[in-house]
Amino acid sequence: MSTVRDRVTGIVKKHIKATDDQLVDTANLASDLGVDSLTLFEVILDMEKEFNCEIQEKDSNNITSIGSAVSYIEDRIKSGTAS
Repeated sequence: MSTVRDRVTGIVKKHIKATDDQLVDTANLASDLGVDSLTLFEVILDMEKEFNCEIQEKDSNNITSIGSAVSYIEDRIKSGTAS
C-alpha cells in the first residue's frame, strides 16, 4: 500500500514536471515547484478524490508545500474524515 506521501507526490507529479528529488516535504508548491493557482486547484481536487474527502477553501490556503499537504491529509485520516 502506498503511503500518504507517495499518493500526494503522485498527484503533484501528474500536474507538473518534477523529479522525485524536487518533491521533498519542504518544497513550496508555488515558489519551488512553479504550481500556479489553477494547478493548485486541480491538485486539491485530485487529493479530494484520492483521499475521499472535502478540502475546505480555508484549509486549501494552508496547503503550500508537499509536507503541509501530507500533514493535512494524515490528520484527516486520523480523524476519520479521509481515507
